[in-house]
Amino acid sequence: MKTKLLFRVALGACLSTLYLNAQTNLESTRDVLDQWVQTKQITSKEKSDWRLEQSILSDTLKLLSSELTRLDTSLEDLKDSATAADEDRSKLTARKEEIAEASAVVEGSINALETQIKRVVKTLPAPLVDRIKPLIRRLPEDSANTKLSLGERVQNIVGILSQADKFNATLTQTSESRELNSGKVVEVRTLYWGLAMAYYVDAAGKYAGIGFPGKDGWEWPQIEGAGPQIKQLLAVYEGSEEIQFVEVPARIN
Repeated sequence: MKTKLLFRVALGACLSTLYLNAQTNLESTRDVLDQWVQTKQITSKEKSDWRLEQSILSDTLKLLSSELTRLDTSLEDLKDSATAADEDRSKLTARKEEIAEASAVVEGSINALETQIKRVVKTLPAPLVDRIKPLIRRLPEDSANTKLSLGERVQNIVGILSQADKFNATLTQTSESRELNSGKVVEVRTLYWGLAMAYYVDAAGKYAGIGFPGKDGWEWPQIEGAGPQIKQLLAVYEGSEEIQFVEVPARIN
């Protein structure tokens, strides 16, 4: 009886021990499984994050490669442009030096040119002077002390000479008041042969003569008996008479 009791106590102790060991192993296994699941989740997330980062890095690499190609092309274009710009700059510099040298020559003689033009203006016929009065007014009174730029001064001179050359190449007819040797003033028609000479005659053909540039302006001597021929000359010029040779007096300097 006593032996059976001991056996049961020993068996109960063994079963308790086995139960406790099983319970411990189950909890340990559960912990291991939890850790494994967590590890798988972390690994899966890391793989997903890496694939995303890999895609971003790949797109970034393509973008940077494209930008690098564009920059290389732009750099080559800039090199070509810089070469062309250097050539243009050299040409412009040379042109600037030429203009500076020419300007220096003009600037050194502009005062004398303006003085000479003022003397020439006095010998020009009245119709031409009336035409270029705006340019004459712009000539500086004192060439050595003027606010006009070199370009403006040259433009004035060129304008006056250009108009004078145009007048000299044509015939010009005007109506004018002419003072005769007697002091009498009559209305006449005047035909200018450029800047060389002119003919004038009144409506009746009574008063007539020639004109030519003098030292202090044009001189208008009267020529007795020349009225009919000069009147006929103006009629041919105006077209009221057919073209023909007309003998008129002349003066050769």
